Amino acid sequence: MRVDFISVCFFWGLCSIVVADSLSQCRSYDSEILGKQISFCIQRSHPELKFENEPVIYFMHGLGGNHTTWSRLGYGDALRDLVKSKDEFPALTFISFETELDSFFSDFKGRNQGNKAYETWFINEFIPLMEQQFSICKERNCRGLAGVSMGGFGALKTAFKHPELFRFAAANSPALPPFSIHSDNSLWREYFSDTKLGPVKGMLLLKDVRQIFPTEELYQTNDPITLAENFEDPTQFPSVYFDVGSEDNFGFQVGFEILKNVLDEKKINYSSFLELGGNHFIYKHRNYNLLEFIAQEVKAGLK
Repeated sequence: MRVDFISVCFFWGLCSIVVADSLSQCRSYDSEILGKQISFCIQRSHPELKFENEPVIYFMHGLGGNHTTWSRLGYGDALRDLVKSKDEFPALTFISFETELDSFFSDFKGRNQGNKAYETWFINEFIPLMEQQFSICKERNCRGLAGVSMGGFGALKTAFKHPELFRFAAANSPALPPFSIHSDNSLWREYFSDTKLGPVKGMLLLKDVRQIFPTEELYQTNDPITLAENFEDPTQFPSVYFDVGSEDNFGFQVGFEILKNVLDEKKINYSSFLELGGNHFIYKHRNYNLLEFIAQEVKAGLK
């Protein structure tokens, strides 16, 4: 049974209902891999310019979100403001898209077929389709990922798993667990008890994520922290930005510090920000920082 968007927002307290930005153009298509219709939206930073081989950033939504999250959470408005206020803001194309409300942008139970094979679909069907239909970049140096919350998890882990495809990844309040999702329940209850989410909602969320990654091996092959830790050639690691509030509702500031320590140990450069006193919703203003990082990386990649 598909849970509607409003119910998810009410239960988890994650979503802001905002009128979609009219600058985002949305459409749908029938996915061959997923066997269902998929919606996506496109917004260009400079629609007045000729659309030719434009750097592209794929945006991943958070828990309970969909293809309109980009606009509803203010990223489209932030992009428009930056274009107006910043000299020489680069021409960029942002593509947001829908998945399951709680997909974690992964193949459900590791299956690369069926209507929940979201990583396989994204890499093997969606990106090639976008590159076929639109005049966007088809090379690593001008292709990146961005995301918020669950989508931050998706952006980081997808870039770390496929560094040959993505030059950079940027995440606001990424879902970074402090330890394996298959750790003992008592450890998780203790952890959630120290968060605003609380142990009841926390354990329900954990149960849901365990269905997506039912084995320890499958989880570890999708965990951004483990992927960074096992990354073989640091010189090929994507450029990365991630932030979190010190009072994150899910306690993701713990995983934030762990990822930072891993990158430091491997001597990998990165950009990060811990907002003291901030909660999970710092993306409402730090979306500007995420977009500025992307602009800088695109300029660097095109030199």
